[in-house]
Amino acid sequence: MSLEKLVQHIERDAEQEASRIIAEAKQQADDIIRKAKEQAKKDAQEIASQGEKNARRTREKRLAAARRAAREQHMRVKEEVMQECLQRAREMLSAVKGKEYEKAVRAAIEEGQKVFSDCVVRVSREADRKIADRLGVEVAGTVDGLGGVIVQSADGSRQIDRTFDALMERKMGDLRIMMAEQLFPEEV
Repeated sequence: MSLEKLVQHIERDAEQEASRIIAEAKQQADDIIRKAKEQAKKDAQEIASQGEKNARRTREKRLAAARRAAREQHMRVKEEVMQECLQRAREMLSAVKGKEYEKAVRAAIEEGQKVFSDCVVRVSREADRKIADRLGVEVAGTVDGLGGVIVQSADGSRQIDRTFDALMERKMGDLRIMMAEQLFPEEV
């Protein structure tokens, strides 16, 4: 599965899930506002003897609080959707195998060879070790992660982190913007 197809698959799944969750969140928000309006109306009637001004002020405060609670709920749901999408992306990245994966790891190691001349790698998968062996690069250890490698100068003073985890972390801001544009286009 190509990276582009992977992104399209993630986007499609995320859009469907986001639509469902947003619809639920909007319904919850409407219910919160409806209940708040009902309560505000009841409160206004109870304090009518104290004056219309006090009733209006109480109603406005309750509505503002309900709107704020609805906005906060909406933001929490959006964040949950984004986190779920990121988790799915991590799962899909950890499942990348074969020629596509080998190509990415080979490119990372070759980049390190150009930059450092003499280098070693820390691997995240057994497949990385085989690729490094074929390229004649020593494996200096392992690293926990979804995939990819860390290429280091032989003396260990410098490194190029090409693990999927590090790549996602470096691109997190762009990923979140892209997800927001795809999942919540009416709000961007």
